[in-house]
Amino acid sequence: MYILITFGADHMTDLLTIAGKFDLRGEAYSCNPYGSGHIHDTYLLESKDKEVHRYILQRLNTFVFKKPDAVQDNIWRILTFLKEQGEVKKPVGIRDLGLIETKDKELVFIDADGSYWRCFEFIDDTFVLESVQNPTQAFEGARLFGDFLARLMDYDPRRLHVTIPRFMDAEWRQEQLTMAEFTNPGDRLKKAQPELRRIRQLQSISDQYIRLQEALPDRVVHNDCKINNVLFNQDTGKGITVIDLDTVMTGKLLTDFGDMVRTFTVEGSEDSTEKASYTCQAALFEGLVSGYAEVLVPVITDVERANLLLGGKIVIYMQAIRFLADYINGDVYYKVSSPEQNLLRTRNQLNLLDSVLEQESDLQRIIASSFEAGN
Repeated sequence: MYILITFGADHMTDLLTIAGKFDLRGEAYSCNPYGSGHIHDTYLLESKDKEVHRYILQRLNTFVFKKPDAVQDNIWRILTFLKEQGEVKKPVGIRDLGLIETKDKELVFIDADGSYWRCFEFIDDTFVLESVQNPTQAFEGARLFGDFLARLMDYDPRRLHVTIPRFMDAEWRQEQLTMAEFTNPGDRLKKAQPELRRIRQLQSISDQYIRLQEALPDRVVHNDCKINNVLFNQDTGKGITVIDLDTVMTGKLLTDFGDMVRTFTVEGSEDSTEKASYTCQAALFEGLVSGYAEVLVPVITDVERANLLLGGKIVIYMQAIRFLADYINGDVYYKVSSPEQNLLRTRNQLNLLDSVLEQESDLQRIIASSFEAGN
């Protein structure tokens, strides 16, 4: 999706100058804002020799990613490993991102203002979903994320940089909420009491996950398994590749699965004012699990499979904590358009979590049957 933004010729010239630092085919002639992402500044870059070539040019957000060199090094390591595997382990129809180095063989270009820029090959004839509409889409998204994890199972996760410390750390998220509650900088604690009580009632989810962590193998995980991080083929509707590799780090399979449960199985958005729309839909959950099982049966351990649903519960629980802490702190992290938006988001996460808990037996049966069918 294009964002229609008007900017002057000088800005275009600057962008083309930056683009010229990368090892492109032909000469860059066009660079326009692209997509709907909220983190980086993203542009569709076009160059031309005998034909037109397209790329994605991005200025990294170094406020969110404070170690941009480490982010890029992780991406390069992962993509290099996948490329060295060749086509043997890659399912038909799946592509991996192509990282474009600078003409000096660097992974980023740093401009005069200290901004970090990177470039990827553009993958034509694809589209991105902002939400899952049917079980087939859930299946395809989960299949792509599962394939990404499975093809990286032999890569030593200790070789990757920690780019966002404690990103999926349940104890740390609880500490952040406790600190927000103690300091109450936004003077909002009184309104947050019902949500705080419910989070405390659900504390056993966090306790269970923390006790389990040592039994879970470290893996190379994506850490941001949302449907809009999968490119789909325009003609077939099949998933083609996983994008947005900035958060790829050492982690646990359960939290990648949990992120999909949190974002694939709901009909409404996390800002929905209709409580009924932000619940776990069993049909979407079944599509998700079926796609994940199709590629992960040979890879997943018994303890991971037995606790997959706990992954869903802990990720939803941590996200509720993050939204509530930000509300109490005065909305310093997540963008909001109204004063109580983060509180609404918290309620929706808790509503989703209650929905998962209410259907737990049925969801566990779906997991068991999907993985048995994949054996």
